[in-house]
Amino acid sequence: MFDLHYRKITSGLAVMTLLAGCQAGSVAPPAADSSRPIDHAMGNSQIPLVPQRVVTLDTAPLDAALALGVKPIGTAVYGQPPGYLGNRVDGIEIIGDGNRPDLETILALKPDLILGSAIGHNRIYGKLSQIAPTVLSEGSGRAHDWPENLRLYAEALGQPKAVDQLLQDYRQRVQQLQEQIGQPQTLEISVLLVSNDVVRAYTTGSFSGSVLQDVGFSRTPAQDDEQKYALELSPEALDTLDSDYIFLIYSASRPGRLSKAEFIADPIWSQLEAVQQGSVCQVDNDVWITGRNILAANQILSDIEKCLR
Repeated sequence: MFDLHYRKITSGLAVMTLLAGCQAGSVAPPAADSSRPIDHAMGNSQIPLVPQRVVTLDTAPLDAALALGVKPIGTAVYGQPPGYLGNRVDGIEIIGDGNRPDLETILALKPDLILGSAIGHNRIYGKLSQIAPTVLSEGSGRAHDWPENLRLYAEALGQPKAVDQLLQDYRQRVQQLQEQIGQPQTLEISVLLVSNDVVRAYTTGSFSGSVLQDVGFSRTPAQDDEQKYALELSPEALDTLDSDYIFLIYSASRPGRLSKAEFIADPIWSQLEAVQQGSVCQVDNDVWITGRNILAANQILSDIEKCLR
């Protein structure tokens, strides 16, 4: 135990020493002729014209960077890299948990740009900006702000034109899906995460809710809430949870989450009309909750198409 405590102390001191070195001038800002200013949630930063060594602090900027053709050298993850990104994340170094990125690891990578969100990383912005120019979006993409975040990340990565094509392609997919469905507004959708101790319903104010709203679906009254991204509800309140289709968010790596098989076999949940009609679709936690940017948004469209086929 003493060894572990000692290592934590020495590691912390090492980070402080290294950051002090950065502050003293060992990490110089980009030269004026090779840099440009960018406004973001924390103010204004001078960043390289074309960043070469990018670190992302969350899945959302990681998703955006990969969509824009930029492979970060390091990223924070929530347990493990998001499965929906596949082999695109191969070779990217893990810099810690999304809620607690490791500053020493980031510093060792010698990034020239760090991307994240103020809602997640404003408290360590000062330390991050001593390591490399740091650009933070206002929100994390959890609400309807993911397209704006994508534009900010694209600007920071020197890809302002590429983002227009990505969003145009997304809108075209939405339109095609609307035509396939016919009248999406006539279908009521429920998005649930059910575990042994909590029932969470994801609202119109969530990331997945924004994509469902783009398609034009109706939501259950309890989930038609722009102010909150999720609500904790009682399993007994079946009338507030039932709908034409239920998207059940699941992650095998998170103990206690109910899979579709467990959900439809449960004596309470089996009373739902959607269960009885076979209209429950299991979807990935990494996509519907964690992704929060363009690749995840497109995967949600694919999930909807598969579910309603």
